[in-house]
Formats: sequence, structure tokens, C-alpha cells
Amino acid sequence: MLVSYPALFFFDDSDGLEASYQVYIPDLDAMTQGRDISDSIFMASDLLGIRLADDIENERSIAEPSDINSLSLVENRPFQNADDFKFAFNAAKSFISMVSVELDEYLSANEPIKKTLTIPKWADKLGKELHLNFSKTLTDAIVEKR
Repeated sequence: MLVSYPALFFFDDSDGLEASYQVYIPDLDAMTQGRDISDSIFMASDLLGIRLADDIENERSIAEPSDINSLSLVENRPFQNADDFKFAFNAAKSFISMVSVELDEYLSANEPIKKTLTIPKWADKLGKELHLNFSKTLTDAIVEKR
């Protein structure tokens, strides 16, 4: 199941050494980083997959993704209330973007279990006409119900 969450990408070149991106996913209150944009997007996707899979497998609630248009690099920056830590970033090179991950790839409890179920004849016929994978459809529906 493909899931997407907004992430804030903060460009940081303040130390005078190598520039990098600090990535914050506010709905998970989680951070990662990357050397460049591509690496940062990869790392954010990986973080998203690990955290959501862990929440699902440990039966914790999953945060709904925020509306990307409601986020701000200034208002939603991490550590804004920390007195002992200064979080610096270059606003001109920072941005907000959606990050996606195929969650099925991160779920370790993905071992199939055989289940027998009953559905109406019309649903069986329609599912076959649509070439649905009934197991995947049911699995996706169960995750959506959380």
C-alpha cells in the first residue's frame, strides 16, 4: 500500500563544511538527513516506512497526513522551542514536499495466512471481472480501517 506524508526539507550550509538537508516529518515528529535532495528524499521515504510499519506491527495508532498546504518551514520547524539548540537553515534552498513509501515492503509480519471468507456472488463476479487480487484488496482495506 502506497502512503504519502508531507516533509519539510531544510537546507543547511551553516557550518561552512558540507551542505546537507535536514528532513522533518511533522506528523511523525521524526527527522532524518541526506547529502543532497535525492538522498534526502530516499532517507525520508525510508524513515516513513520504518516508523509506520513499526506502528502498525505494534498496534499503535497511525497519524493522518497533514494537508501540505497548511505547513510552513518557519511555523513547523523542529526545535523551535528549544532554548539550548539553534536550528539554522537557508530558507531560499529549503522546501516542503510529499514523501511516499510502499508500506508493504516494510512490514515484517507479511507472512501470508490462509483465511476463508464469504462474499456475495455479485462481489465475486465483479472482482473477477476487474481482475482483483482479493487478498491484496482485503489487506489494503484492513489497513485503511485503522
